[in-house]
Amino acid sequence: MIEFLPVLDNDFDFSPLFQHFEEGNKDEVEFGVYPFSNFRYFFWDKERLRTKGLNIDEKKIERFDMFEKIFTRGDYFYLIAYHYFINVKEYEFEYKVEGRMKVENENGEITIVSFFEPLYNALLKEKIKSQTLLRHEYILSKNKHLYINKLTELLFNDYYDLDDAIRKEKNVFAKYGIAIKEVYLEVFRDFYSNFVDYLTTENFDALKKLVYPSKKEVQSFKLAPRKNYRNLKDMEARVQIIDSIKQTLVGRGFVSEITTFEQIDDLFNNKRRELSKIIWLKDITALATFYKIMEEDTIVQDSEDEHWKILSDYFILENGSEISREELKKKKKSTNFKMIDDIRSVFNFLKMIVA
Repeated sequence: MIEFLPVLDNDFDFSPLFQHFEEGNKDEVEFGVYPFSNFRYFFWDKERLRTKGLNIDEKKIERFDMFEKIFTRGDYFYLIAYHYFINVKEYEFEYKVEGRMKVENENGEITIVSFFEPLYNALLKEKIKSQTLLRHEYILSKNKHLYINKLTELLFNDYYDLDDAIRKEKNVFAKYGIAIKEVYLEVFRDFYSNFVDYLTTENFDALKKLVYPSKKEVQSFKLAPRKNYRNLKDMEARVQIIDSIKQTLVGRGFVSEITTFEQIDDLFNNKRRELSKIIWLKDITALATFYKIMEEDTIVQDSEDEHWKILSDYFILENGSEISREELKKKKKSTNFKMIDDIRSVFNFLKMIVA
C-alpha cells in the first residue's frame, strides 16, 4: 500500500474540536484538526500542504524534468500527482491517460494496477481512523449537539472546497477528486443515519440534499415563468431579454465587453457550463448582490440553494481569480444604492415587456 500522508501516527488523543466543547466553550474558533480533516491533504495545493508541514521532495521522482511543470505550479491534488509519479515504474503516455501504473508489490514484483486502487485504499485507511476517533468522542461527549453540528459544518466546508478544486483545476488529477467525493459522501450518509437527533434543521436538510440529491440537478439559473410577454412570442421574447441583460451588464460595467450572448443565455438556461467563465468586473459583494436582487424581484426560479455554486461556476474575477461559494455566502447585500439601482436596471426590459 502506498503511504500517501507523510505524517506519523501519534498515540491516540482527542481532537481539539472535542476538547473545546468538553471544556464548556461555546465561542467560535478555528479548528485545524478534527475527525476526517486529513481528507483535505488529498486535494490541497502545494502551498497549503507546506503550511501544514507536509514537505515533499520532488527530486525523489524519477525523470523529474519530464514532469517539473506539474509540481512547480503546485496545483490542487498535488499530493495525488506526487504519488502518481513517485510510485509509477514506467512513464509511457498511455498509462497516464488511462490512470494505470506499474508498481512494485510486497514481493518486489512489477504489476499493473489502477491508480484509483492505492488512492482509494489510502482514503479508506484515513476514513477508518477518523471513524474510530469520531465514535470515541461522540460516546464520551457531554455536548453532543454542539460537537456534531460543528463537525458537520467543518466537513461541509471541506467538501465544498473539494468541489471547487475539481471545477477549478485543469490537470488530469482533478478527475481523482471524484474518488475523494465518494468517501466524503459515505461519511455524510453515516451522519445522516446516526446523528439525526442532534443535527440542526439546517444541517439535516443540507445532509439530506447531499445524501439524496434531486433527480434533476440544478446547473444554472432559470428565468421565472411569466404569464405572457407583451406582443412577443415566448422564444422571441427570451432572445430579446437575454440580449438586453447582456448589453446592460456590459454597459453598466459589471461584466467584460467580450461577454457573449451565449454565455448569458447559458447562465439563465439551467445548463451545465460549457463556455468560458464570464469575467466579473466588480467585487464579490456586488456579485452576491446581483443574485439577491434577482431573488427579491423574482427574476429567476428557486435554485434549490445552489445559487452560490452557480455564481462561482459561471463567473471569474478580472484578475483571473476564482470565486468560491463560501466567499459569496459570507457577503451581505450591498448598501450602495446606485449599484443596486444599476443591477435592477439590468432587468428593466424583462419587466417592461411582461404584461
